[in-house]
Amino acid sequence: MSRPPHIQFDLLANARDSLRQAVELLAWKDIGSDHARLKHSITNAAHSIELLLKERLRQLNPALVWENVDKYPSLEARTVTVDAAISRLKNIGGITFSENDEKNLRSLRTTRNAIEHYEWRTTEKEAKAIVGNALSFAFSFAVEQLGTDLAADFKHDDTWRSLIDELYDFVRAHGARLEAKLKGKGEYPSCCDACGELTVPMRGGSCELCGHWQDVDDA
Repeated sequence: MSRPPHIQFDLLANARDSLRQAVELLAWKDIGSDHARLKHSITNAAHSIELLLKERLRQLNPALVWENVDKYPSLEARTVTVDAAISRLKNIGGITFSENDEKNLRSLRTTRNAIEHYEWRTTEKEAKAIVGNALSFAFSFAVEQLGTDLAADFKHDDTWRSLIDELYDFVRAHGARLEAKLKGKGEYPSCCDACGELTVPMRGGSCELCGHWQDVDDA
């Protein structure tokens, strides 16, 4: 008799799954109302980021994932909060977080808590800004700190293109992040004809944000 299937998600796989849920809710409009999709995309993005931070802590030392390191690896003991994870990554891991990212992550945490534990009231504009900033941070942190390109998961079909079309707040946030990264490499990026962001390398090629191919003479 065969054994029943075994379900297992490690920290990164768990984060990846929640991020997929967030992105697909935003990219495709065939599930629920706009406001319900925004609500669930925020909680999924927040969950994904929490796990990405914990995965980076685990790489430093698995015990750091636990609030009380002496309790590791008891699943009955509490793991760290997002705030504690950031503090440990900064103080122990030497990882820097921009002031803007820390502010956005605090806003995301507050919003997630309101949704999950009480009631949630906000504007659609604010909700889109919160989730747009969250997705940008998640993709960037995964690449820079975990060596994992989570954005690639959505480029096998039209999901990435649809996300860009549907959520300008993500385009704005991630476009600015990618532009700064290019400039940090000594580039003078050009404006992409497709997405309108300064995310095309100065010698031309594929837009870092939307993937549109652009020759330097066309920029």
